[in-house]
Amino acid sequence: MCDEQTVHETLATCPGLGSITVCPCGTVSLHVGGVSVRMEMTAYMQVARMCHLAMLSLDNQMRTVAQAITTSAVTH
Repeated sequence: MCDEQTVHETLATCPGLGSITVCPCGTVSLHVGGVSVRMEMTAYMQVARMCHLAMLSLDNQMRTVAQAITTSAVTH
């Protein structure tokens, strides 16, 4: 991991939430609010995949709830 003076490339930002940066040494930093998590690129890729799977799961749950509400409204 490089020192704090090293210039990091910003990969993504979300105003009001945080950013993701990468150091020339390959360390990826995830900044959310006042918390920063630094990890190797392979670990970041695993975290990104895990978040993607969680997002798909939440989407399925929301669709199920919406469908139940729609079905309930139609039958009453």
